[in-house]
Order: sequence, then structure tokens, then C-alpha cells
Amino acid sequence: MKVGDQKFLRDLNKKAILKLAKYQGPLSRAEMASLTGLSSTTVSSLVNELINEGVLEEIGEGASRGGRKPILLRFNPDSFLVIGIEIEGDFIAASLMNLDLTIIKKIKKNLLDPSEFGVIREITALVKDLTKEISDEKILGIGIAMTGLVEDGVVKRSINLGWKDVPMGGLLRREIPDIPIYIDNIGKVGVLGKKHAGNDLKKENFIYVRVGTGISANFVLKGEVYRGSKGYAGEFGHMTLEPNGPLCHCGNRGCLEALASGWAIAERMKKIALNNKSCKIWEIVENETEITAKTVEEAARSGDEAALQIYREAGYYLGIGIANLIYLYDPELIVIGGGVSRAGELLMRPLLESLQSRLPDELKDSVKVVPTILGDDEILIGAGALVLDKALQ
Repeated sequence: MKVGDQKFLRDLNKKAILKLAKYQGPLSRAEMASLTGLSSTTVSSLVNELINEGVLEEIGEGASRGGRKPILLRFNPDSFLVIGIEIEGDFIAASLMNLDLTIIKKIKKNLLDPSEFGVIREITALVKDLTKEISDEKILGIGIAMTGLVEDGVVKRSINLGWKDVPMGGLLRREIPDIPIYIDNIGKVGVLGKKHAGNDLKKENFIYVRVGTGISANFVLKGEVYRGSKGYAGEFGHMTLEPNGPLCHCGNRGCLEALASGWAIAERMKKIALNNKSCKIWEIVENETEITAKTVEEAARSGDEAALQIYREAGYYLGIGIANLIYLYDPELIVIGGGVSRAGELLMRPLLESLQSRLPDELKDSVKVVPTILGDDEILIGAGALVLDKALQ
């Protein structure tokens, strides 16, 4: 075997041990040998390397099964750090995390210049801010969650940002050459966060529905994230529900995204409020540019009937779309996340009512539909998980 092949195999085996330690540990050397199929000599050598690198650590003795008590090893989450970045149409957020995806520091800013050069400038500044007094060698990588279709670091299309065929990875590597950078669609990043740190670590088949500026549905099937032939699977928001409905950003009419996304909620309220100055939304905002899904949520919580009806309609359409997903994929679990999901019962109650009315009893009992437990940080955590996924691949 060539030296290069030997190194590749050794690195592959080290990653297998690290995966075990992170997701099934603490474990003994003998248990790692049994689970990986590697010899005890190979495992011992690789474990010693990983201990010297600081990624594994001994934590004491385990229970004896006859003979000497084994020394247990665990993954050291503070051995390296990762950076997660979330880019939406109107804001950018970044976080510094350890390898358990615990957020150490977070920054969120309005995205004033959504051009590719404006975004690259913001990312570069955020990375510098987060890594003050931290060497590049300590950073395992940067994970970036983008709205739009992403392929091999190229943003093929982002309606919300107005981008087409932007070589984001290449442009960023010129500014940040010494840290690995991974870029993916925001929905797929979100599902990684769920898989690593959310509701569903033990689930083999689940769907993450993200309801934010856009709407997507991303799948874990048999424990693996499903990406489709070109990585574009999950554009759930462009399923047509009302053929003669409102115009969507994509150019079609009646897409789920045009009926239930954050921008759809805001646009619906703008039309109502401009013709009705008694709407409670005017107690919250000074002009129509301040009307967002969040301010509509505030109006709904204050009892504004127009706002309440908008959320009822959004939940109704989401329930129809999710019923279609259940019939197609028969998942164990569906997790609802994204900024609009923070409305809680305002959205979830009509969504579940609409969904339940469309399912037979057998399916009602077989799938759970729940809100995310990761809150506002779900995409940042997912971006960190993207780095881990690539590093342990």
C-alpha cells in the first residue's frame, strides 16, 4: 500500500473512532475495537494520537467484565471550535461554538447590503470579531447557511438575496484562506442541527419543515440527510396549493411560500392595514416598511383580528402541505422550525387542526408534529453541525 493510501486509511479510521466517541461514548478501547472492527493494536495507536491531539481524553475506569477495569475515553468538545453563520434576506448572524455545538458567543446584525460583496464583507468582519485572540488552528471550520440553491460552494440561485451563480466559496476563501469553509442551503443546514442536537437524534426518518422568509422541507431518511440528485431536494415552499393564488417570488402563483411564509404574512397584513387605519398593527409600527411577520405576530397577540386571521390562514395552508408530505414519506416525526414558527400556538394550532382533518386515524397516530426545541439558534447550530459533518465524513 502506498504511503498516501496508508495515511488516507489511517485518517478514515481516526474519524470512525471520533464518531463513536462523540455519539456513543464514553467507550473503552476494547469497545471501540469491537464496534469498528479494527484490531486492538490499531485502535490503541489511533487513540493515543487523538489523546495527544487533545480530541479524546481519558475519564477514569469503567465497570469490569472480569479482569482489569477498562479506561473510558470521551470526546473532548473543547478541543476545537467551529463558527456557524446564518444569512437571511434581511439579517446575518454568526456564532462561535465548541464541538458540542454549545454557543460561546453570538452576533446578529441587519443585512444592509445583500449583494455578494456586501455579504462577504460582513462575514469576514464577523469571523474576525468572533476569533479575536484565537488562532486559526483552533477553528475546525466555518459553516454557512444560505437561502437559495447551493452546489459545491456556488449559490446557483437565491431569490431572497437576488443572487444567481455566485461563487461564494471561492470568493470567501480569498478573504479567509486558512480556515475550511462549508456552504449549504439553509434548510439542509437546519436539518443537520436537528440531527446532531435537536429533537430527533434517535429518529431514522424525520422531516424538518422550516417556515421563515421562505419555506422548505428537508429529510432524514434511514438516518441520512436526503439531498436529491443535485442537492436541491426540499423546495417544499414551491408546491402549488392555489393555482390562481398570489404571485410567488419564483414566478408561479399559489405556492405554499406565497401563502404561509414570513414575507407572505407581512404582505397580507400590509394590504389589509393600508385600507384599515384602525388595525392594531399601527400601534406597533409607524409605517408599512416596519410590517414583518414578527410585528404581525405582536398584533395577533394583542388581539388584532386581522392578524389572527392571517396566522390561521398560514397554519391552514401549512397543514395541507404537511399532510402531503406525510402521505409521500411516512416519517416518524416532523419538526417545525424557522422564524415564523416562533409564533407558537398562533401558527401551530391552526396547522395541526388543518393537518388532522386530512389524515386517516392510522397516520394521525404514527407521526408526531412538534416545534423545534432549538429556538432562535437552530440554524447557527446547524451551521456548526455542517462543519462537524464534513470533518467527520
